[in-house]
Amino acid sequence: MKRIWLYLLAGLGFIAAVFPAPQKKLALIIAIGDYSGAPGWRNLSSMNDVKYVKEALVKTGFEAKDIDTLCNKDATKKGMIKALDDLYNRAGEGDVIYFQFSGHGQQIQDDNGDELDGYDEALIPYDAPASYDPVSYKGENHFRDDLLGEKLNMIRKKIGPKGSLVVLIDACHSGTATRDAGIKRGMEIPFLTDPKYKPNIKIDLNKVAEQGMLEGFTDGMGTMVVFSACSPNQPNYEMKDANRQGVGSLSYAFAKSIADLPAESNYRLLFQKMKAMIQGDIATQIPMAEGDLDLEVFGGRYLPKPTIIAVDQKFNNASNKFNDTTFVINLGQLNSINKGTTLKVYPVGSTELYADAVVTSVGSFQSICISKKPLKKSEAYEVKIDAASSGEFAAALMIQNKEKGNKLANSLADRFSSFVKPYQYLSFSENPDFTLDISKSSNGAFTVSLLEKGDSVRYVKTVKDSLTADDCKYFLDGIKRSMRVKYLRGMVDGGALAKDVTVEVVPKKPVAGSNEIVMHPDDAFEIRITNNGTSDYYYTILDIMPDNDMKVLLPDETSEPQDFVIHPKQTIPIGEITVDKGTPNGKEIFKVIVTKTPMDLRGIVNRSKTRSAAAKDVKSIESVIDDLFKDSNDQRATRSSIGNVKVEEVGILTCGFTIKN
Repeated sequence: MKRIWLYLLAGLGFIAAVFPAPQKKLALIIAIGDYSGAPGWRNLSSMNDVKYVKEALVKTGFEAKDIDTLCNKDATKKGMIKALDDLYNRAGEGDVIYFQFSGHGQQIQDDNGDELDGYDEALIPYDAPASYDPVSYKGENHFRDDLLGEKLNMIRKKIGPKGSLVVLIDACHSGTATRDAGIKRGMEIPFLTDPKYKPNIKIDLNKVAEQGMLEGFTDGMGTMVVFSACSPNQPNYEMKDANRQGVGSLSYAFAKSIADLPAESNYRLLFQKMKAMIQGDIATQIPMAEGDLDLEVFGGRYLPKPTIIAVDQKFNNASNKFNDTTFVINLGQLNSINKGTTLKVYPVGSTELYADAVVTSVGSFQSICISKKPLKKSEAYEVKIDAASSGEFAAALMIQNKEKGNKLANSLADRFSSFVKPYQYLSFSENPDFTLDISKSSNGAFTVSLLEKGDSVRYVKTVKDSLTADDCKYFLDGIKRSMRVKYLRGMVDGGALAKDVTVEVVPKKPVAGSNEIVMHPDDAFEIRITNNGTSDYYYTILDIMPDNDMKVLLPDETSEPQDFVIHPKQTIPIGEITVDKGTPNGKEIFKVIVTKTPMDLRGIVNRSKTRSAAAKDVKSIESVIDDLFKDSNDQRATRSSIGNVKVEEVGILTCGFTIKN
């Protein structure tokens, strides 16, 4: 299911700390186990989903009479539309609404051009066959994400900002992975209305893509949380309950996790428990959660984000045998995690220490850790950093005061020296990586400049009286940015997956010279990625410009990492991209990072300048998140948004060109 609902996060600022008690709690569960009306689909255990979820909802304050169900032959496309319309009619301001679909899911050829990967995601009603037939079926009964989004947004508008909507989708969204056991809730092959259809991913840096399924947060809309059993390009497998009966993995995990959830818990905590339970049984399946995850479960209060790092996956060795002392956290060198960092391990939602742990191996995006006590396979854990080190991000600094006889100049030097002293990754040296230069200007003020070794002046401020805290932070952020760019620019090609993938820059018009591609303003090009392997890979593209401005090109603001998958023997053209006027001369490179599971680098970046002033929704790495570098008095790490990437399952490749104006 499309992850466009992340735009709802922008509305958190509008959420009050405490909401009045909602008027009602209403639920609609659509479950299809009998697919006899839709050729090509196997039957599922979806009716067991209904049993478990209804019991869980009643325990959390829903009245049984307010939980509607639509099952099997009644769940046609028309029936689903009517049920959602009825839910809309019953809803009122401030209500808590729960909607669930349990059944098959399938990707279908995009019909309006709003999908970056060229496919809509669709729920499969009782009357939607699996295959295209030019005579009898052309996909008209597939319940597209666009239609679902329209219906859900109507409900969000009616319940208003004091209401909330929770959505659970226990279905496949297509995929090519396989598993020997378990029933898959979906179809690996997309539904094509044109047999010759091949999606062509395009980027227009000056245009924001349509949001598709869900609108972004607007005044008057209720909050929303969405749980999906897997990524859009993965199958979703059924599980077995305690009685060895089939049940939807997400439905079962939801029901069991919410039953023992601590009081006043948020959706983020609930999802951590659900994810641990699913991956304890189906290690390859990646459940997804989006929306207002910091809201109290089926309540109105906004609960602050926890200062913890989730243990998102247990470590599997080469034989795929579970190792009960080794685990992975989704933080690495990019988050200032280094080998030897010590951790404290806690059960999710608990303040009681479970075990100590240490980081034994570090990659760019993840770290492998060893716990001093065995971890339970189906339990969710979280860690806090105990003692961190600066590792490869250490830098040498020199303060060059050219006016040592001046009290103000001395005060400026002392002020900055004191400000940066707590930061472990900075040390003072006569052979520095960075120099803070203090000199007197012609108007009697002082010019304070930050210089990088072998480079011109990077950051400058004119100071008349003193260096404020904001001034010091300005220069410190400049050091951070330069260090981060240096690291990413120097990130070497390689990794286990690099041998399976090729990338190249292809100019739209012939370029003179055979050894180097030279581009000029207004020249257009595309990036081509080819998967020569036998597995699906996800890809992220970093754009490093000549002036060291850097951004995540894909996924952009309007998409999610799981949307960017390349299948075996597939070549994806990404373009057309145009070199903007005013782009500095020099080498522009693209780092293409491929992984076996989705990875999101946007969690460690902030907005900054973009390639084009009009491209306001493209994120930049050039402005680095401040909390990636910790001072000695702050050992917390608060970000774990990089996806589930095993350190041994990454490929890094580089392509680029030279820009000449």
